[in-house]
Amino acid sequence: MKVAIAGATGLTGSLCLELLLADLRISEIFSIGRRKSGLSHPKLQEIILSNGELDIDLSVDAFICCLGTTIKKAGSQENFKKVDHELPLKLAEKLRANGCHSAAVVSALGADSDSSFFYNRVKGMMEEDMKKIGFESLTILRPSLIKGKRKEVRPGEKSAELLLRLASPFLIGPLRNWKTTEAADIAQALVTLSTNPKKGILIFSSQEIKILASSESATKL
Repeated sequence: MKVAIAGATGLTGSLCLELLLADLRISEIFSIGRRKSGLSHPKLQEIILSNGELDIDLSVDAFICCLGTTIKKAGSQENFKKVDHELPLKLAEKLRANGCHSAAVVSALGADSDSSFFYNRVKGMMEEDMKKIGFESLTILRPSLIKGKRKEVRPGEKSAELLLRLASPFLIGPLRNWKTTEAADIAQALVTLSTNPKKGILIFSSQEIKILASSESATKL
């Protein structure tokens, strides 16, 4: 099985790449991004984007998209939209045109193309446009605030994580989806769903991501 992954230098993407490299079902991995992951492995090929464009044809079975940034890091809403909306779509469209039949993408809790919040609106637009590309299998993960050890410091996320931790005992019923989502769980879910794609469009909430990751881990014990 051949897999393309975008965003492998980020928190979730790097964990996902490690799982892909260890998975014996996968023969080739193409890591697509603006910089190299720094990893070396016989089945890993790194593809650096040229001005945000994938200028070569890739034939893969599955596409995993972990692209994502913050408005602060992007520098503007326009740049944020390029990373979280335009680039995922460009890559997905090109890979689909070359025969890729499944895709798994990381979105966000609250994604809604009609949202009054810019972040949620962009994520919702990305989801809606992904659905139009025509993958036989499209999986969308909607995690809450992603928890894990990042290379860069994000003060805003740290503050939000603390607040969610304090509020955790009160987040019950539907509110449980607001509990932080472990990056490792998202990575495991992405690999599980990409190596066993189901036809149609599937959307998983943060709590469903946790359950899926736990179930997969249990099968490996």
